[in-house]
Amino acid sequence: MTRIAIAGMMHETNSFALEENDGLTAMLLQGEAILTESHPKGFVGGFLEAARRPGVEFVPLADVSFINRGGTVHAHVFEHYRDLIVEGLRQAPPVDAVYLHLHGALAVQPPYTDAEASLIRAVRGVVGNRLPIVATYDFHGNYVDEEVQAAVPFPNNTNPHIDSYERGIEAAECLFRMLAGDVRPVTRLIRVPIIGPNIGQSTWAHNPAEEQRLPLYQLNVMREELERTTPGLINLTIQGGYGYSDVPYLGMSVIATTDGDPELADRIAQHMAAALWAKREDIRTVRPQVSIDEGVRRAMAQDEGLVCLVDLADDPGSLAPADSPAVLEALLRLGARDAALAIRDAPGLEAAMKAGVGAELTLDLGATIDQRFYQPLRVTAYVRSIDDGVYMICGPNHGSWGREVRREAFTEMNVGPRAVLRVGNRIDVIVSAGQEPNARKDRDFFKSAGILFDEKRIVVVKSNQAHRVSFDPIVAQTYNLDTPGVATVNYLSLPFQHLPRPIYPIDREFEWQP
Repeated sequence: MTRIAIAGMMHETNSFALEENDGLTAMLLQGEAILTESHPKGFVGGFLEAARRPGVEFVPLADVSFINRGGTVHAHVFEHYRDLIVEGLRQAPPVDAVYLHLHGALAVQPPYTDAEASLIRAVRGVVGNRLPIVATYDFHGNYVDEEVQAAVPFPNNTNPHIDSYERGIEAAECLFRMLAGDVRPVTRLIRVPIIGPNIGQSTWAHNPAEEQRLPLYQLNVMREELERTTPGLINLTIQGGYGYSDVPYLGMSVIATTDGDPELADRIAQHMAAALWAKREDIRTVRPQVSIDEGVRRAMAQDEGLVCLVDLADDPGSLAPADSPAVLEALLRLGARDAALAIRDAPGLEAAMKAGVGAELTLDLGATIDQRFYQPLRVTAYVRSIDDGVYMICGPNHGSWGREVRREAFTEMNVGPRAVLRVGNRIDVIVSAGQEPNARKDRDFFKSAGILFDEKRIVVVKSNQAHRVSFDPIVAQTYNLDTPGVATVNYLSLPFQHLPRPIYPIDREFEWQP
């Protein structure tokens, strides 16, 4: 009997978000729930599918996701869930291998400045240094050397992320090769001093012509060819890093894993890192930003088709609070019409529900969480609808879904009660109370609230990458807006304490080589 322990800790921490993880409020799966409730097309689903073999027993421990709050995880909270995993491992029957479901951008209060490495270190303290461990990660990981050497990493290669299921399968297959003694993985990490921007780190696009001009698409073609043609190369990945986790090892990176050949891992990683560094200016400029007013004016001037305006800095996927009314203010001030957007505002939702469908009310909308970058906006609104916020994500969508719609990837979403407020000239604002990092940026969220895109000229999404999977196929044009907030690409406006310097594009005049 081969026993495989399964555990996880997921969070993409924005160190500048006000809503810190200071209590035990995470989403937690324990025991059999990990096997039955994990999404079948996600990292864990892919791993389980590939690992279900005769003679294999899963030992599911705990899988925790800090999904309700975007800010730093407090030390005692991290310790609680770390100990839940470690004690479960101690009390379980002896295991032969471990699979870890991680993110890569978890940021915890001191002394845990290398949070995921700290978790792996604690797991190694129970199982020893020789037991096989594999881990899956998001594309936006910040890594330390100890981490990737203690657990063989299999991160997303795609951004927007559509290969989580495949990376889970790949991790399982490698683990079984390790158990059979067929491979002895050796991993090398090279951190490349580039901080974002995420909008320039796309690895694919629906439009083939656009896709081919993306610098990370071009680099991924090179990466895939190296993986296919290099004997002994187990895995090669380019990572986007995460620019809002205030850690001293922040930045893009290249990770190469070989079968017992450290020199090959070094050589391949250096080659790929040099190619990535050479593309740094293309990454910065491939998707330019415009001011909010310029974006709104361009959208209003569009003759036909739906225009997507992207509120970059209030992206809940980058753990911003999603409460900015900055784009709505410009839409109203400039006289835009037939638009749809969403704003997180618990008091506004409560007021709308109290007033009821058909009522008119005047209220201050937005900036209920964070008023450092923007202020509430006074509006007079008509309550069009109220619903429970339960809907089906049919895709395509960011995360576990590929480019095409697959029924087996459908999943139910519950964002809590919502109200649709109509303001100005047929501008519909979906108001809800929760952060929901993956909501407000796909067609199904809007459609389920009664927004018909055939009636709209403009849709505003709070996003960086995730909206592209869903909206790129149906919009005539997209404009990335230079908006205020904790997910801004104007990185120097954020109060970093541990940012490594020099780092591009904050610093331009420096040389670097792997």
